[in-house]
Amino acid sequence: MADSGVRRASRAQDAVRLLFLLDRCGAPCGGDHTDEEPQGAVAVVRGQKRLQALDFWLRNPDYLADELLNQVEAGKVDDTAWALERADALLQGDEPEISRYPMVRWRFGAWEALDDALGLLYAHGLIDIVPVGEPPARVDRWDYYLLPAGREMAAELRTAAADLAWYDDRAVVVLAVAGQSSGSQLKALQYAQAEYERTVWKASISGITDRVRERLAQVTTHRVGAGG
Repeated sequence: MADSGVRRASRAQDAVRLLFLLDRCGAPCGGDHTDEEPQGAVAVVRGQKRLQALDFWLRNPDYLADELLNQVEAGKVDDTAWALERADALLQGDEPEISRYPMVRWRFGAWEALDDALGLLYAHGLIDIVPVGEPPARVDRWDYYLLPAGREMAAELRTAAADLAWYDDRAVVVLAVAGQSSGSQLKALQYAQAEYERTVWKASISGITDRVRERLAQVTTHRVGAGG
């Protein structure tokens, strides 16, 4: 059970957040998986483990900023200035607290029940959910498909709902750090954070804002000093 008193999003907020993640971070449909894809599907996130990992970064701006810094220091970022600007924006003022919706530490890392929010998207014909394996006993994973109506809704919300724009902006940054890595690969990156890895099972994963702000200052100062 999640910690009592921890800030929670509404079902509608969860649904919008997941819609933008599917729209921005979903892989194009087609290729080797065409036979199992719903007709007309435009993007897919394969496996709940990947979806949960993407959601963790969107909901925790300090961890997302720190992963940006990891990739800057590893030379994996094409536009370093953009990455540092985004990391700075994620850590400005009370942004980490305002935008944080904590997740609990579960068996395979950060987790929250997403069924209600996914069910809302499914009921409105925005997504489809397909089991891979032999349901109900031997489902290897669940794949989450964005349908044309879902893409249209994401585009509409992106332009018409200013108060939801940060979800979309954040999803762009999540894609920049996650690419199309598998859920297991993304969880491994997140487990590398000591605070994440040491969180007691079923407790909420705490923030790392102060540490990441100090790191950002160090990285920025080093790059200025080096003329980068």
